[in-house]
Amino acid sequence: MRLAMISFHTSPLAPLGKAKAGGMNAYLLGLGRELGQRGIEVDCFTRRVDQDEPTIRKAGQGIQVISLAAGPPAPLPPSTLPPYLEEFAIGMDAFRSREGLDYDLLHAHYYLSGQVGLRLRELWGVPLLFMFHTIGPLKEAASGNRGEREPAWRRLMEKEVAHGVDLIIASNPQERESINNLYRAPEDRIAVIPCGVDTVLFRPLECEPARRQLGLPSGKILLFVGRLEPIKGIDLLLQAMARLPSLPGLPAELLPKLLVVGSEEGSEYWRAWARELKVAPSVLFLGAQPHVRMPLYYAACDAALIPSRYESFGIVALEAAACGRPVIATSVGGLPYAVSQHKTALLVPGADPEALALAIQRILIDQELADLLGREGRRWAEGFSWPRIADQIRFHYEKALNFPAMRGSRTHAKRGA
Repeated sequence: MRLAMISFHTSPLAPLGKAKAGGMNAYLLGLGRELGQRGIEVDCFTRRVDQDEPTIRKAGQGIQVISLAAGPPAPLPPSTLPPYLEEFAIGMDAFRSREGLDYDLLHAHYYLSGQVGLRLRELWGVPLLFMFHTIGPLKEAASGNRGEREPAWRRLMEKEVAHGVDLIIASNPQERESINNLYRAPEDRIAVIPCGVDTVLFRPLECEPARRQLGLPSGKILLFVGRLEPIKGIDLLLQAMARLPSLPGLPAELLPKLLVVGSEEGSEYWRAWARELKVAPSVLFLGAQPHVRMPLYYAACDAALIPSRYESFGIVALEAAACGRPVIATSVGGLPYAVSQHKTALLVPGADPEALALAIQRILIDQELADLLGREGRRWAEGFSWPRIADQIRFHYEKALNFPAMRGSRTHAKRGA
């Protein structure tokens, strides 16, 4: 089986934490590598953002990333990219023709890639699977006036994709319900398959050796991993940090340091916020870190915090759980499905810094609870290992090869057959 994976606006090889690269990028690379190990040949197509970027890069066994020209070779916001969708689709078809390849399936990620997939689905006559990753109206509602507004046409594009693809993969039951409510996509064309985590890379490590290796201080440490954007709730976390000293029952010696791992882009704004809230001495902005070093940061912390206003799933929560660390997260989007309340994590209402502070206090003063959440977290995360998730995805790939029955009389003959 040969798969054309489409990630138009971002590459799975983009450094995480930079240029808005995050959970989707980790998902693409993790899934692609796992499928490659199962004998599926994966070509992941992405837009070239650097003139010197090689066209083909090996990304693991059975997977290669193919960078194609579509618009200026520079990082651009997704909202500026629709004019280049046709150029990208033409480039994919030209690559297929030049290399003498035939693809059995298309798997598109994010609504822009879905638009490319719709064009190629008709041209190549193969089934198209699709994953939203984020849904425009939900993201905008969660951001309010704090984040970048979603363009009005995004919703129209998402609806077109939702009705035009052969199968939508939703990462959790709530996402499936949202897709139905917003776009009325046929229920029999939505499968729920959660995101995966690399349980070999992300594993429990000893805390003190990890801290020494990272040069971190002693005492209680909290960890935030993510882009420094309002939708990720960094403002709520700083407000919660400011509340901790006034909470009764929390000794001064247990007041934590907060490690912020994410792009330096926008960090000056949040450093100023920390100074205004008088928590700057307790907050360490570390910038983006290599993905392979993240298990050390998880091991070094007493709890990982995900205070997001919106998360389609919550891969950071799974990574922390796989490392045996307790998680404190907001009960929004897919986070309640990425972790288990009272079993692997403490969930708090969204946009509530007071509740977040109280949950932090509970973890800091109750080591027995923290240890229990960490142990159970590892067991929980093993159920989301990439081998398990890839098996579910592959099942639907194989089912898709017989999709004329699902879509009516359409024949998925390869072009030129």
